[in-house]
Amino acid sequence: MAPRRAPRRHGRRGDHRPQGLVAHHGRRVRPVRREEHVRQATATDTVVERLWRAAVEGDEPAAASVVHEALDTGVPEETLLLDVLAPVQAKVGVEWAADRITVAQEHAVTAINERIVASLAHRRTRGRAVSSRGRVTISCVDGEWHAFPARLVAEVLSLHGWRVDYLGAQTPTPHLVAHLHQSNPDAVLLSGSIPTHLPTAHAAITACQAVGVPVLTGGRAFGPDGRYARTLRADRWAP
Repeated sequence: MAPRRAPRRHGRRGDHRPQGLVAHHGRRVRPVRREEHVRQATATDTVVERLWRAAVEGDEPAAASVVHEALDTGVPEETLLLDVLAPVQAKVGVEWAADRITVAQEHAVTAINERIVASLAHRRTRGRAVSSRGRVTISCVDGEWHAFPARLVAEVLSLHGWRVDYLGAQTPTPHLVAHLHQSNPDAVLLSGSIPTHLPTAHAAITACQAVGVPVLTGGRAFGPDGRYARTLRADRWAP
């Protein structure tokens, strides 16, 4: 389950503002040029590589320093979550499947990434007012242990002002529904990566909708185009 970024706004036809400047909230600012995009992408790639090296060596302090130093130098937290930590976590699966890292290393890198995400969240929420945009519950399908994508979604939504109840991996459906009765969220976001869990996902979707809570699904289990999410009658789907 991956959060979607807001679409870029392009100038309207007939817009004759000066070349190289655009209006933004009453101010004129210089747009990001192609070469700047290249520099930013290169800088992000460097952070990804440094984080990977530290994490795969099991050096958690060094890995955390890489991310927090990038944050201190102006890299947005959302960029760190989606363009740094997410690619590093994806690389874990690729390297393990290719037998280039051990299961122990796979688990260690995942644990380090999870603690870095938590450290970013704790740093962000110090002294911050309680969010009021709405409330959502994010959970993995019962039996689903791959919780990192759901955690990233939880943090990005929190960044955008949502109150998030993150329930983590493999939440049994009866306990998920009990939580909905207690918290009355605006929606449930259900994550799954393994297609064999789809019958369990179907039961969870149906149970949540039965108590009046819409369900958004995400993850590879629901198909590359969300075809299984539609089959299971989820309200929405995201890759």
